[in-house]
Amino acid sequence: MYRLTATRLAAALAAVALLALPARAQETGAVGGRVTLEESGGPVHGAVIVVVGAGAVGLTDEDGVFEIDPVPAGTYEVLAQREHLTAGRQAVTVAPGETAMVDFTLGLSAVHEELTVTASAGGAVTTLEAFNAVTTLDSFDVAVQGANTIGEALRDEPGIAVRSFGPGTSRPIVRGFDGDRVLILEDGIRTGDLSSQSGDHGVTVDPNGAERIEIVRGPAALLYGSNAVGGLVNVITPHESYRDSQFQGTRGQFTIDAGSANAQAGTAASFQHAQGSVLFWGGGSLRQTGDYDTPDGPVENSATELTNAQAGVGWFGDRAFVSGGVRAEDGRYGVPFAGEFHAAHGDEDDHGDEDDHEDEEGHEDEAHIQLASRRRVGRFDVGLRNLTNRAIEGVRLTANVIDWGHDELEVAEGIESIGTRFTNRTTILRAEVDQQQTARLSGRFGAWAKMRDFEAVGAEALAPRTDQTAFAAFAYEEVDFGRYRLQFGGRVERNDYRPDERPGGGHGHDDEDDHDDDGDDHDDDHDDDHDDDDHDDGDDHDDGDDHDDDDHDDEHGELVAPDPRDRQFLGSSASFGLHADLGAGSAFVANLTSSHRAPALEELYNFGPHVGNLAFEVGNPDLDAETTLGLDLSLRHQSERARADVNVYLYEIDNFIFGEVTGDEADGLTVFDFHQGDSRFRGWDARASLRLGGRAWATVGMGYVDARLTGSNEPLPRIPPLRGTLSLDLPYGGFTVSPELEFAGAQDRVFHEETATDGYSVVNLRASYVWPREHAAHILTFTGYNLTNALYRNHTSFIKDLAPEMGRGVKVGYSVRFF
Repeated sequence: MYRLTATRLAAALAAVALLALPARAQETGAVGGRVTLEESGGPVHGAVIVVVGAGAVGLTDEDGVFEIDPVPAGTYEVLAQREHLTAGRQAVTVAPGETAMVDFTLGLSAVHEELTVTASAGGAVTTLEAFNAVTTLDSFDVAVQGANTIGEALRDEPGIAVRSFGPGTSRPIVRGFDGDRVLILEDGIRTGDLSSQSGDHGVTVDPNGAERIEIVRGPAALLYGSNAVGGLVNVITPHESYRDSQFQGTRGQFTIDAGSANAQAGTAASFQHAQGSVLFWGGGSLRQTGDYDTPDGPVENSATELTNAQAGVGWFGDRAFVSGGVRAEDGRYGVPFAGEFHAAHGDEDDHGDEDDHEDEEGHEDEAHIQLASRRRVGRFDVGLRNLTNRAIEGVRLTANVIDWGHDELEVAEGIESIGTRFTNRTTILRAEVDQQQTARLSGRFGAWAKMRDFEAVGAEALAPRTDQTAFAAFAYEEVDFGRYRLQFGGRVERNDYRPDERPGGGHGHDDEDDHDDDGDDHDDDHDDDHDDDDHDDGDDHDDGDDHDDDDHDDEHGELVAPDPRDRQFLGSSASFGLHADLGAGSAFVANLTSSHRAPALEELYNFGPHVGNLAFEVGNPDLDAETTLGLDLSLRHQSERARADVNVYLYEIDNFIFGEVTGDEADGLTVFDFHQGDSRFRGWDARASLRLGGRAWATVGMGYVDARLTGSNEPLPRIPPLRGTLSLDLPYGGFTVSPELEFAGAQDRVFHEETATDGYSVVNLRASYVWPREHAAHILTFTGYNLTNALYRNHTSFIKDLAPEMGRGVKVGYSVRFF
């Protein structure tokens, strides 16, 4: 595969930047008008106004009036909406020094335009105009779902699946990619948790406090990390969404919900108060669930708890701003069946005592495993904006300090003991420059740094204490030729790992199965994946067999921990895209991306029993970086009667890192060696909505991915099957009934020693009543899920063979937003 060097990347980006140099500062005007409510004719306070193509955003005041100034002179489409209050686009022509007037009347609609700020060259854009495949959920969508975790909130989106080891551990899988290949962000900054590291580590961000959740697949992910091969999820808080749209007074929201099948109860509240140029914000949430019920009965030790609180203050002037905030999160959740695996590998350590522990006694003594997490975040932002020079529109510097930790608790007979304690302290610095938008060019560039201190102490301290530092420079540019637009993006990133020695040196573990005399257990399955050619003829290794099993076995068949050593990775990523306006509300988008991912800490250094991944993991400090060549194609359509978005993708990955099943066992768990081989991900995701008449819509969303090792054509593990939803939105006044069919095909394309999963269909019913007022919006929701009490299993769950998904139940909720 062709690898773009840092020199070539810099030259390409410099050539693009030169396009802006001869451009003069554009003359500007303004866009203004008034927004009213269809139902009453009264003003709509807090509506979002977007000037499409200019990246300019504004809010209506208490009289429904708005003015967005400055806006470069030209002809634009303008849209207005407040959650599911929406109206069609209107065209305006902005003349220099003048204000173009446009008024809107908003009505309720189940389908509306989606906005993104994560995947744009500057400002807000609609998902129709974006280069990337973007899905967004606003606060209305989240309130209707009443989800407890980010994974649960996104599970019905096309191309999204959920990895879990019980409800508290859910994490999104994007296009078949999991773990370190999917980034989870909060207001554009990584959350700093360890959810990518293990199947029993969850994301503790509460979706019910979000203003909007954006899922981005495509080249804009390079703005945030070269390892975001699958994509990223960005949770945007209310105060962050208002940063560039000044208002006066107080805004806020309050949500409360409850559910039956898992005894769910939760509440969330937040406020933002602006006085002059000063903005105060605060909020918090409290959520808990009990053990969830299934058609086979309750799943023990699956309860969850989560509390969080945040506060901050900022000064936002016409040309400069500064803000600071803090956040505290505390969570606790059970890991179902983990106690059985802990007991199994614990008994392995009690040599000679096996006969003293009968099955019945073992179950009586079995401890429940629970994780108690804590996250403390401090964030500081300072910058300039609305600058009038020829080159730079704004600059933003962000410093984020995250102190994450969790204890893996063993709970037996009411007594808790700490099995393993994890700490992960991260400091992230980000500098971003927004370019002055011209008629031809828009974009942003910047630099990013991360300093990380990881340490684990206890039974599952698989990796030594490690310091990681990372530095990156990035740029994302869009060139406008009218109906055709081009995008160029690039990122150069360096990652350094500095591990300590393992405590007690390289301890060993006996395998339960005999090894072959030569210690090479993988010749039959993956010869093609580990040829010398895959490693550049040994340039980075002593020979082409450095990834074989004998690196980690001694002559007595005992697993020996590999010696940790410092590693440095330097790589570049780049993207090129075309956006073609086909007319009549349709667009075609093509993106070609070359990306570089450094191995994750756990892939390099883990050694030992890892119940969270149901494996005895053997890391490999000699791993190479992954390189990916990706092609994304999208066809989009938007009109008053139909909306559709179809995405097709292909990713060819050299040196793909995966856990190879050796066929051996240690401490009662299957031994996984981290190996490398070329892989291919190909698939599609799509969503289409058709207006049935009036405000009634039918929507179908589906996603499919096939992921394999190209050398052996063997499927990769835990790849989701074909999944989709079919739903109707049937409104009557402010009341909407939405029956839904959720379905998945059978997954029999499985990795060796992975079990197949049957297909399923689940019937859900959602109902909501929305009472929109001039200065508030009230939402009552009711959801009946799995109404037929179907017994089904999630293929990407680590415990799918032990526990099915949740059975029949109901959720009720109430949410109010005031402006």
